Amino acid sequence: MIQTIEIEPFLQEGGLEFRKNRPTAILYPEGEDSEWYGFKRHNFELAGHRGFIVEPPNPAPGLPWCWCLQWAEAFVPRTPALKLLERGFHHVHLDVFDTRMNPDGVALSEAFYSLLCRLNFHPKAALIGMSYGGLFSLRWAAEHPETVGAIYLDAPVCDLAFCKQKRGMAENMAAYGVGSATELRAHPLSPLNNVRPIAEAKLPILCIRSGQDQTVSPRTNIDIFSRRLQAAGGDITIIRRDYYGHHPHGLDDPRPLADFILQYYPAPLKRKCRHAKFGKIRR
Repeated sequence: MIQTIEIEPFLQEGGLEFRKNRPTAILYPEGEDSEWYGFKRHNFELAGHRGFIVEPPNPAPGLPWCWCLQWAEAFVPRTPALKLLERGFHHVHLDVFDTRMNPDGVALSEAFYSLLCRLNFHPKAALIGMSYGGLFSLRWAAEHPETVGAIYLDAPVCDLAFCKQKRGMAENMAAYGVGSATELRAHPLSPLNNVRPIAEAKLPILCIRSGQDQTVSPRTNIDIFSRRLQAAGGDITIIRRDYYGHHPHGLDDPRPLADFILQYYPAPLKRKCRHAKFGKIRR
C-alpha cells in the first residue's frame, strides 16, 4: 500500500532568504537525546525514517550545517564532521538507504530539508558523501544545487550499476524500477549521466580517490564522473590515495577536509532564491 504524506513545502516565495533575526533557541524535533562524540545529539523520526541533528556547543552565525547522507556512524573522527562541529556547524543525518536516493528518497530528503529550514538553518548545506553517501550527495546536488555550499566525497558510488553482488544489484534495480544492469547504468538519474546541473552550479567538490578500491572502483565511478563533470564546465579537487582500498574513509588528520568546506561555505547570500515547491512523500 502506498501512503501519501503531505509535506509543508520549504520552497515558497523567498523561502531560502537568509534571515537576519534568528531565534536564540532552536526547537529541535521531538525525540530522545543522546551523546555523540562529546556533543549533544537529538534523535527523531521523519515519515518512519530515523534521523538526528547534532548540536554544536556554540552555533555559528547563520546556522551552517553539514549533512552526512549515508554511513553517518562510520569513521567519524576521520571525516570533517567533528572539526565542523567545533566551528559551530550542526551535523545532521536522515536514513534513506532503503530508497537508494530514488525519487522517493529525494522527496524524503526534501522533507528533512524543509524541517531544517523551519529551524532557520542556513539555506545551503555542506554535504558529506562516503561510498553510497556519494551517490546520495550527487543525486541531491543534481536535484537541488541551490541548496549546496560544498561537497566532500570519499570513494563515491557514481554508477548505479556498480554493485558486484547480485543482491545489491537487484536492490538497486528495484529502487530505480529497471530490470537489468544495462538499464541501470544508462538511467538518466545516475550521477554519471546527470552531471550538468552540478557543473552549471559550479559547486565546489573535494574527493578522496582510493586507487586499490575493490568495492567501488574509481575507474568506473569517480574517474568517469570527474571527466564528464569537467567536460560540462564543472571542477573537482581530487586527493589521491593510490595504495588504499575502500576503507578507511577520511584522513588521519581531517583538518584539510574541514578547511576545504570552510573555504567555500557558508558564503553570505546576496539575493533570495526562488524555486518551485517540493512535492509529496510517497511511501
